[in-house]
Amino acid sequence: MENLFSIGEVANMKGITIKALRYYHQTGILIPVYIDAKTGYRYYSVDQFVYIDIIKVCRALGTSTKELQKIFTEKNMDELLKFLALKREETEQKIKEMQAVIHTIDKLDNSVQVAKKVLVHNQITIQYFEKRYIVTAPCKEVGNFKEFLYYSEVDKIIQERNLETTMEIGIAYTVHSKYRFEPKYAFSVLCKYDYTQKEQNIGILPEGNYLTLAYKKNNKEESMEKLKDYIEKNNVTIKNCIEVELLDEFFSTDSYSCQMQLLIENE
Repeated sequence: MENLFSIGEVANMKGITIKALRYYHQTGILIPVYIDAKTGYRYYSVDQFVYIDIIKVCRALGTSTKELQKIFTEKNMDELLKFLALKREETEQKIKEMQAVIHTIDKLDNSVQVAKKVLVHNQITIQYFEKRYIVTAPCKEVGNFKEFLYYSEVDKIIQERNLETTMEIGIAYTVHSKYRFEPKYAFSVLCKYDYTQKEQNIGILPEGNYLTLAYKKNNKEESMEKLKDYIEKNNVTIKNCIEVELLDEFFSTDSYSCQMQLLIENE
């Protein structure tokens, strides 16, 4: 038959399965122009190829069978364009959401790699940190993973205010003496630095030299004694104290790690 193509030929030329073409016929979305009464073979015309293109685009945009039936029943070009414009907006939003997911994965991967490098060199070092802006929530107690309840409060603030943060979280302490620290607030470091300290739940970790030591949960006491000895021997004055979570292990609480960062006075 001149200018008509069998279902197999159409499937091959348009990159669509025979099963899909049969389904679109059964649902009334794309009806063949000719069906052989004896064999039941379906045949399509060239001008129906554009309909297949439209169907494929709509399917890629998540269009339902019911929506496709409406489109091909009404055959209104203006309505089709409006529909496609709407689907475009929905797709752009999904792309943004997926980009956010990818960004989170990248941040997580980076945090794990940094944590592993820090833990390799588990010696006391002096490290300079730039000013860090943070989201905060009051914290009354730590230990036995109680701090994670306060991290949840920080997460609520982040979600409510749509803030972008790094994966760096921790506990800030009030320094009463060289060896006595009291939990003050839980925090998460912000990605952007265009905030002011006057904003509610926004704080600052001062820039400066920090005495740092990374440790595993199971040797925290030993590590704290190590820090105390260093502070005593070197007559170091502590101005600020934070404990940062190191995201090196997610599946074992026994491998839970942190880094103590103590802001010191410059000599």
